[in-house]
Amino acid sequence: MKRNSSSGNRRRGNGSARDRERKNGRKSRSRGQGPAILSLGLSLAGFDLKRQKCSEKKRLRRFRSHYGVGPDAIAALLSDLKRLQPEKTHNVSSLFMTILWLKLYETEEVMAGRWGFGEEYCRNTVKEYISRIQELKAYKISFEGLNPNCTFLPVDCMHVRTQEFRCSPSSKWYSHKFNGPGVSFEVVADPMEGKIRWINGPEPASIHDLTFLRGGKKGQTKEWKRSSLYFHLPKSARLIGDSAYEGQPDKVSTTKDAHKPATKKLFARMKSMQETCFKRFKDFRVLRESFRHGKSTEDKLAKIKSSFEAVAVLLQYDFENGARLFEV
Repeated sequence: MKRNSSSGNRRRGNGSARDRERKNGRKSRSRGQGPAILSLGLSLAGFDLKRQKCSEKKRLRRFRSHYGVGPDAIAALLSDLKRLQPEKTHNVSSLFMTILWLKLYETEEVMAGRWGFGEEYCRNTVKEYISRIQELKAYKISFEGLNPNCTFLPVDCMHVRTQEFRCSPSSKWYSHKFNGPGVSFEVVADPMEGKIRWINGPEPASIHDLTFLRGGKKGQTKEWKRSSLYFHLPKSARLIGDSAYEGQPDKVSTTKDAHKPATKKLFARMKSMQETCFKRFKDFRVLRESFRHGKSTEDKLAKIKSSFEAVAVLLQYDFENGARLFEV
């Protein structure tokens, strides 16, 4: 399912040649800021200019170890923040502080020592910039512009650990994946563009993947949430899922014994791509360690949703700036 870039661009129909030229112009300008972003990010992480005199590979490895994405991705993000949120003043150091928190998930006390500010300032800054990054979700993650030749899209759910929901204790939060409380997020990847096309959640970890996709239980069609993936999947596309999705053959294809070897291999690569995508999410400790924020159940769910969507936006920028998921 290799992409023919020339024919794909002609068929995509997602804007005029002038629109694409402007978009490419923005990309080239943001990439031109990459070296400056790389140097600044390393300085803020504790590597002075003397310690930055090493190989490019080592500098990038150090940068990604602290921020989870590459400098070109952050340069593109900063450019879009300024363009799409012109009413706000965007501080580059505050943006780095937020991304580093998502990657390393440090406590307020550790952040206060690292950045030289009080705990309250660090807390409010991270909260504000996570919200700003999250606002770009609608702009960056959607089915808009999906290549007409892309007929299959892998789907799966990812569980995120949380501390106990003390305000609403229930077995519904139990995750069989790590035998503890958690929530589930639904993710759809694009095997041709190598990026994310859909995210949804959170839902209690015990929810069945198929119930998540439908937005409700089988036989209760009228009560299904209209915000669910079932009602937003483009008509030209089908989902590829594991055996948990066998009950919805009108939307999801699963591997069957009767399939040809080539089909089984294609589906397996798509599922592998999805797991690679989840691994990139879990590289951010805020989604790998037990999520500790939120006073009430609603507050906890809102905070983990904003963190997950902020990470998804960061990854999308990284996928579009040199670190894309592999093609299927």
